[in-house]
Amino acid sequence: MEPALGQWLEATLPVIRARRHRSVLVLAGPADWGRAIAKEVAAYRQDAGLWVGDADPEPGMYQCSGAQARQWLGRNLSMIVWDSHSGTHPAGLGAVSGALVGGGLLVWLVPPLVDWSEGPDPDYDRLRHHAPPYRFLARMARLLGQAAGQPPNALVTPDSAFLEPPAPPAVARQAPRGPTDDQQRAIEAVMAMGAAAEPAPVVLRADRGRGKSAALGMAATRLVNEYGTRVCVTAARPSALDSFWHFVPEECRDGVMFVAPDELLRQAPEADVLMVDEAATLPLPMLAAMTARWPGAVLATTVHGYEGTGRGFDLRFRAVLDRNHPGWDRVMLDEPIRWAPDDPLEMLMNRLLCLDADLPEITSSGEPVAYRVVSQNELLTDDGLLKAVMGLLVSAHYQTSPDDLRQLLDDPETVIVAALQGDAPVGVVWGLHEGGLDAELARSVWLGERRPRGHLVAQSLAFQGGDPEAARRRYLRVTRIAVHPDRRRQGIGQELLAEMERVAIAGGVDVLATSFGATPALMAFWRVAGFRFLRLGTKRDAASGTHAAMLGRPLNHEGTELCRSQAERFAAHWPWLLPVLKGLEPEVQAAVEAMMPAPPAWEPGMLSDDDWREIEAFVKGARELEVTRLPLATLASLVPSGVAAWSDGERQLWQRAVTGGADWEALRQEGLVAGRRPGLKRLRSLARSLVEEWSESGV
Repeated sequence: MEPALGQWLEATLPVIRARRHRSVLVLAGPADWGRAIAKEVAAYRQDAGLWVGDADPEPGMYQCSGAQARQWLGRNLSMIVWDSHSGTHPAGLGAVSGALVGGGLLVWLVPPLVDWSEGPDPDYDRLRHHAPPYRFLARMARLLGQAAGQPPNALVTPDSAFLEPPAPPAVARQAPRGPTDDQQRAIEAVMAMGAAAEPAPVVLRADRGRGKSAALGMAATRLVNEYGTRVCVTAARPSALDSFWHFVPEECRDGVMFVAPDELLRQAPEADVLMVDEAATLPLPMLAAMTARWPGAVLATTVHGYEGTGRGFDLRFRAVLDRNHPGWDRVMLDEPIRWAPDDPLEMLMNRLLCLDADLPEITSSGEPVAYRVVSQNELLTDDGLLKAVMGLLVSAHYQTSPDDLRQLLDDPETVIVAALQGDAPVGVVWGLHEGGLDAELARSVWLGERRPRGHLVAQSLAFQGGDPEAARRRYLRVTRIAVHPDRRRQGIGQELLAEMERVAIAGGVDVLATSFGATPALMAFWRVAGFRFLRLGTKRDAASGTHAAMLGRPLNHEGTELCRSQAERFAAHWPWLLPVLKGLEPEVQAAVEAMMPAPPAWEPGMLSDDDWREIEAFVKGARELEVTRLPLATLASLVPSGVAAWSDGERQLWQRAVTGGADWEALRQEGLVAGRRPGLKRLRSLARSLVEEWSESGV
């Protein structure tokens, strides 16, 4: 280590600890050079340290990949080494930075800043297409270079260094001892809810590092001690509750239980109060069910966080609470606990990853709204526009993350259309080009042999929809659409889609498509926009808790034929799918059926080309039973001699699994299968025997 760097560390670390600031040391140069220096710097850490990257860390440090970095949220680290030579995972970086406590140092290894945008960056392989120069990295290099040139940060390269220590404070700042005023207000709100005869939910909102989890732990302890309350706590990741459990003493833990979110509603444990940490990471339908089961619920959520989820959660879940629990309370925690209010690293991360992106401010002027394509280069050069666009996306889609920021800037298939009132965007639609696969790849997708990244609609319609030609069609998929809350119900969303359609037609696209969590309101919106229903997912989406609906607006003859055949085929399957969708909300079922066309007339004694394709895919192991029952039942009815040759057990299995629509658990309990995998193997073998019988009969 150069003496100047050692002197800077010895001068700077005591100062940032006294100020409760966090700083970043940027090592910009070759990978081996930066890693060697980082190992020497790591010896200066006070407590636990984490090395994020695939190189060997300094002994005694924890290590993880960028994708695993989220698991460290809620921990306390005094030093983090982030090795961008191993890849820059945007969401992981945003998450793990929140684990660095006041007085901590982020050691960031990057290529030379002027070369960073040229790559390579291994994490970009998560995108389907990418090529340098990378705008996301160019923006990060520019902002990081600016920040590293100001104390308490530092920048070191093989040829130069900026190493100016910060001035020491007049008085050292002390970490809060006991609850802050904000935490005390939160605890009292929870206690009042716990004592109420008819409790209503309490929502704790804060930016990162404000002590939400600690406040939950302190409130749980008081509830147990003072009221004998039975408390249940849940979170998407148990490790996120480390801070919570720190404030629940051992003698109180018999009154506090942890149940994972997916088990919570199935088990319905006996509890008086439910606490949900990082509620914005859970599907809104799941949260609605939790608060319906436990009106005495406390939900803590991050407003501007590593996922950028809090604002969208607040806007969307507020409507659920207003409707179902009008007496609900909200407490905002503003004062940071893990670091000082003027922490330089928090400001830097917010800017780098747009974590503090809010809805743009708009005036009530009568200026007309203009609609136009916004280029990715324009977003790169106009940071205000970029943050406004991200603010709109975050407000409408609570799962928006820093990964989306990178894709928005660097996916070459991106199309962005904005609605601008003056200079302020009041709406935005984001589309991605898909499909157009060659015949060989399309067939592999249909058979489930290939799953090319970034072709959601093309892949689903070919594989689930049973038509390899669907993967050859060209799509522009609307992945996000958002309108400012103050400008909704003014036709802006429909005009955005109309402009996107013009872009699609000019680009030779066959279908303007979309996929979203099905709700009656969203189905109605897309129906008004001229989109046709194509299919509904049989499983609930892990993020939204809803079934994914896929819709399309045909733009030419090929697109019209595709949408017609897909919709009619799904309509024919619909009665056979309803047993699988037994938990589907009645209002969603009604909305789907209102958009669904009548199935084509069935010709007795005939198997269509669609039937044969689906049977072939099922026999080859490329198609699930649930979406193949219709042609399998038809095939069995046309080859009675083949069914007669089966054993009694085989006929019973076929009748229950195919004709009767029994699920795998029911089949297992009835002793017909040992499990899903061996059951599918037997059914595929039986179907193959029917196909062979059909071929031999010459029908």
